[in-house]
Amino acid sequence: MHSTKNIFAKDYGILPNQSTDCTQAFYKMLTDHPENACFILDPGTYHFSSEEALRGDYYISNTDVENPRHLSILLKDMKNITIDGNGSLFLHKGQTIPFTVDHCDTVTLKNITIDWSIPLSAEGLIVDACKEWTDMKIDSDLFPHFIKENWLYFKGENWESPYGSFCQFDHTTKKVAYGTADLFQSSKQEQLEDGTIRFYGPFDPVPTPGNYGVLRHNRRLHPGIFLNQSSNLHLEHITIHNTGGLGILAQFCENLAFDHIRFEANRAAGRKVVSGHDDGLHLSNNRGEITVEHCSFYGLMDDPINVHGTTVKITEIVDTHTLKGIFVHYQAVGFDCWAEKGQTISFIDHLSMASRGTGTVNHFELLSPKEFIITFDTPVPNTFQVGDALENLTNSPSLICRNNYFGSCRARGVLVSTPKKVLIENNVFESAGSAILIAGDANFWYESGACSDVLIRGNHFADCCMTSMYQFCEGIISICPEIPKPELHKPFHRNIKITENTFQSFDYSVLYALSVQGLEFSHNRIIRSYVYEPMDRKHHMINLEYCSNVTLHDNHLIGDVLGQDVHTVGMEDHSILFK
Repeated sequence: MHSTKNIFAKDYGILPNQSTDCTQAFYKMLTDHPENACFILDPGTYHFSSEEALRGDYYISNTDVENPRHLSILLKDMKNITIDGNGSLFLHKGQTIPFTVDHCDTVTLKNITIDWSIPLSAEGLIVDACKEWTDMKIDSDLFPHFIKENWLYFKGENWESPYGSFCQFDHTTKKVAYGTADLFQSSKQEQLEDGTIRFYGPFDPVPTPGNYGVLRHNRRLHPGIFLNQSSNLHLEHITIHNTGGLGILAQFCENLAFDHIRFEANRAAGRKVVSGHDDGLHLSNNRGEITVEHCSFYGLMDDPINVHGTTVKITEIVDTHTLKGIFVHYQAVGFDCWAEKGQTISFIDHLSMASRGTGTVNHFELLSPKEFIITFDTPVPNTFQVGDALENLTNSPSLICRNNYFGSCRARGVLVSTPKKVLIENNVFESAGSAILIAGDANFWYESGACSDVLIRGNHFADCCMTSMYQFCEGIISICPEIPKPELHKPFHRNIKITENTFQSFDYSVLYALSVQGLEFSHNRIIRSYVYEPMDRKHHMINLEYCSNVTLHDNHLIGDVLGQDVHTVGMEDHSILFK
């Protein structure tokens, strides 16, 4: 085994607190030492601009397609590498990916803060509001902006971007405001004489003066950290204050560890809430083991964690062994490594979401960024039809998610869809929607797959969970796959155990589950909260649809918990065992 060399960035002219762009110097340093190196930076601020960035073509999961991408720091074909920022700030201008790790093995990134001089999302203070309009003060120094043709635009050093959407945070609790979700829809904007921006509605509910408004703009183009087709990656003590897309995006990687990752607003710079344009950790089509420990998430404009695969739709049965298909979602195309020889693929009935069997890949080839052809070693099941879907079971990771803080973000907390083992343990959830969503579909998002071994244990679900309604938010824990025609005896998910958790619930639905075989809800504490008014229409504490082998026992209800019952749809009388 080769010893690791310490490489000091200052020896390459990479010095802190200078105005010069560091892109080319970093590129020279990294390419000089592609293996067995620890790159050490002096503490301070380092600058990177999209104008000086490297260029590279990448199809990035759940991200708009626009090539080439801008890359600030690129690690490509490297092995046994560490970058230690010693607490440094990497400050960016314009649309760029701060870190790209591509086809690497054994890489550690640590002790780094990522931010932008002008953020790629904005925020303001609501000063007045009614049903017809809402007035907002937006700091023009922090978030430069202008009005053009009755529409609000934000601008930076080399870019301008139209306002897209709005999320309201309560000024007292600093959480997504109760009952607001994505209900703020503006038809036009204008600037008043005092500089205030007026958004025209109508608005229902009416925004609350004094609250903060987070304003998303820019397309989803560049994640904060992009991990591609690499293995044994460890990210630790990294703070992200802003991104132009997903926070950390990992695709087709093996063995990922995230430790002490923080998403939070840069309050020292005067920002209040927003820390990211979209998801925090978006982990797509990976394998091996993923661990997320001691991380914190706050102020993201989408889910803190999303672990899933990508299902694909079949358009033609070429012969007994060969299929043509397409990537359906426009932000998930061009994956030339979606399947590789020897990998295991599941044949999915898109209506019931049941597997019709599995096959081993012989050959996979892209015909275009959207279309592919795939050949199997054995015949395709004769019940498999055009319109059905494929899922790559090999590109499915296990997940350990524990000792994390899920602060208030737009949408949900943890989304997980994988057939491998999942442990969600000892976390604190202050999610706006569902804290945990176990989904899966082959009809819209095309995010797979069916869970088979999930343990949710020892978590604390605060009473702000389910204060806003987003897609698939049917309970504090929502097991909600998209199944057009569910069948009781064709379960999608299996073996999900929810135990020893504490739920502070102001509303009815604590648990919703669809199409689960082997569901246990036991030894949980459900505490009635009166902080918010109930708004759930289901009026039941536990809602089960097309589930079997359900066990409910030793749950402790404290206070006047709403519902206190179990509601079922499409189930047999003996499907639930009460102990």
